[in-house]
Amino acid sequence: MPLKEDRLSRSLKIAEKSRDLWEKELAKSGTTGKDLKKNPRWRALNAECVKIQNRIKAVEDLANRGASSEESSSED
Repeated sequence: MPLKEDRLSRSLKIAEKSRDLWEKELAKSGTTGKDLKKNPRWRALNAECVKIQNRIKAVEDLANRGASSEESSSED
């Protein structure tokens, strides 16, 4: 069952918060910028954020597609 946009948005905020906290921990040890990509935990947290962002886009696209199909069917 696809998730609703509000749940995905909440999940994205949580994932971004986790990633940002880990970035702060890495910054304390001197890891910033491009060096973040070398850290496996940061990559996993970032991948989770990207995955949720893509799911939100897909939900929006489905909503737009449904709205456009309703408009075209009402024109007939």
